[in-house]
Amino acid sequence: MESAKRASRRRTVQNYGITVEQYAEMLDAQNGVCAICGRPETHIRKGTLCQLAIDHDHESGQVRGLLCNNCNRAIGLLKDNPKILRSAADYLEDFAY
Repeated sequence: MESAKRASRRRTVQNYGITVEQYAEMLDAQNGVCAICGRPETHIRKGTLCQLAIDHDHESGQVRGLLCNNCNRAIGLLKDNPKILRSAADYLEDFAY
């Protein structure tokens, strides 16, 4: 019988049109870390360490990579807009002390 965690992982990857094997290949290609910050996932939900999130373009559905919870939420809050993200980086650099 399939474990709840494995079943959840299978459903998640299927929602994005990739297989569990493709997820594993992406994870391996990224050395098990977030494609943005280069760190492993640290988010814990219900006492279990989460897997890296499958990031995708919300218009095309195209999978872009695997992100940690923080980076995934950050780009989502910035509306997946590179211009806003660059502006945020400029802002932080302007006030770097």
